[in-house]
Amino acid sequence: MPLPSDPGTAAERLWSDIWDETIPVDPVAIARSLGIQVLNAQLGPTISGALVKDVGKDPSILLNSDDSPNRKRFSCAHEIGHFVKRFSDAPEEYEYVDLRSPLSSTGLDEEERFANAFAASLLMPEKHVRRLHQEGLLDFEMALRFDVSAEAMQFRLKNLGLL
Repeated sequence: MPLPSDPGTAAERLWSDIWDETIPVDPVAIARSLGIQVLNAQLGPTISGALVKDVGKDPSILLNSDDSPNRKRFSCAHEIGHFVKRFSDAPEEYEYVDLRSPLSSTGLDEEERFANAFAASLLMPEKHVRRLHQEGLLDFEMALRFDVSAEAMQFRLKNLGLL
């Protein structure tokens, strides 16, 4: 399935095709439905996650077993973003390794920006964020509903022009 180049639209399409529209979204279940194995691993203190794809083999997402559940969820969604971008660019026959490190959030790399925006859109779908905001929920209440960090929720609200 060719995906749009806009990360929000790509995440929304994937979300509506695979997920049942309930929140919080389970990125591990979504990854598995895409044929991606998700594993906890000892990755070291500076690596939050990794996408590993060898030619002719199924992809895997590795999540740092020492990270918080919220960090793991975002890292998993981030790596799904890399997968869908790569898959739409070169289906099946590509080789790729991505390590989600502190540099991923600097905004300097186009692929990392795509993966971060994709993850935010997948975990905090715009229509649900807008609905809950309109209902008067505070940002920390929404963070609890979406099962994300308060920082991720505030960033999403700012990007949607709601803060």
